[in-house]
Amino acid sequence: MSNLMNRVENVQQQYSDDKKLATRTKLHAKHSTNKQGFVPWLFEQYRFSTGDTILELGCGNGGQWEGRHEYLPNTCRLVLSDYSEGMVGTVEEKFANQFHNISFRQIDIQNIPFEDEFFDVVIANHMLYHVPDLNKALAEVQRVLKVGGSFYVATNGNGGMRPYLYDVIKKFDAETKAFTQELPFSLQNGKDLLARHFCSVERVNYADSLSITDTQDLIEWIKSAISITGFAEEKFHDLYDYFEAIRIKEGAINIPKEVGLFICVK
Repeated sequence: MSNLMNRVENVQQQYSDDKKLATRTKLHAKHSTNKQGFVPWLFEQYRFSTGDTILELGCGNGGQWEGRHEYLPNTCRLVLSDYSEGMVGTVEEKFANQFHNISFRQIDIQNIPFEDEFFDVVIANHMLYHVPDLNKALAEVQRVLKVGGSFYVATNGNGGMRPYLYDVIKKFDAETKAFTQELPFSLQNGKDLLARHFCSVERVNYADSLSITDTQDLIEWIKSAISITGFAEEKFHDLYDYFEAIRIKEGAINIPKEVGLFICVK
């Protein structure tokens, strides 16, 4: 299924560098109500063993590894990869001179350039909903993962921010398509899709929401997703005024979130 979320040209534009990703990450880091933080929570779920070979697909700017390299046993090898050449360059510049056991590759998850059963752990967080041929991608992950190996997949649900923002934007653009399309890979359908390729699939939810005290942060988040959401640029002034009125009246703009992790074993 092809939609705005997994259309190749939109994904390329969104992730040519890490500016839009950094904007979206900033909103959640600054305004999430769960103060543990999603990445620290992820590292409580990950299980790494001595000698593991680990592949992250869609690593983005490598943010989850900043200050957390010590979570890897010394003999582990980590391959950070992304579909975007710009992102690969970003993580290589960030980590190449710090750690001897991290390598960097430009990889399309639909065609992973490693031999069968090469990795002990594969990670693909918040990226499967951008993949055009999801079934092929999951078959590739299954192929390169060792028997008994783990595949960690974080994703969003179709609830949370999406219906909230759609209901607001519709007030200003009755014909809007922003946030209307369900994610091709979500908390709702992920388990069934993953179960076709892996022996066991467990879903773990992360309880969180947003309480936004800076309206411009929310506007910048929506702007950063504009090629995906399809919202017209000229509508943002009205949108800002709407959200700012809520912030002034209630002290914050409160938005639900729906996010979690699938833990799969081959």
